[in-house]
This record gives sequence, structure tokens and C-alpha cells, in this order.
Amino acid sequence: MLSEIIWNVGTIGMVMAGAVPIALIIGVFWYKTVKTTSESDLKRRMVERGMSVDEIERVLAAKSHKAH
Repeated sequence: MLSEIIWNVGTIGMVMAGAVPIALIIGVFWYKTVKTTSESDLKRRMVERGMSVDEIERVLAAKSHKAH
């Protein structure tokens, strides 16, 4: 089937036009997954260290202000 496709500039352009948005969508979801996993791991480690809720909230608030 792929051997029957005429691979010219137009066909390659159409394939790329479809592939780029798909790659962006996958990248966004990958980023969100890694970020959520990282934040969850940070919270888990802080709880394991015995930090109080107030201390954890302070750390997370400082982290979010620094990111902006």
C-alpha cells in the first residue's frame, strides 16, 4: 500500500502537516505526565521526611512563585 503512494513534495507536506500536530499533542501530554509525577514524588518525599502540612504548602508556594 505504501509503495503505491506517489511520494512527491505535496504528499510529504500533507504527511508532515498531520504528523506535527500529533507530535505536539503527544509532547504536551508527556510533559504534563512527567510534571505531575515529579510533583507527586516531591510531596511523597516531604511527607516521608516528616514535614508538616504547613511546611509542605510553604515549599510548594515558593516553588510556584519562583516558576513565574
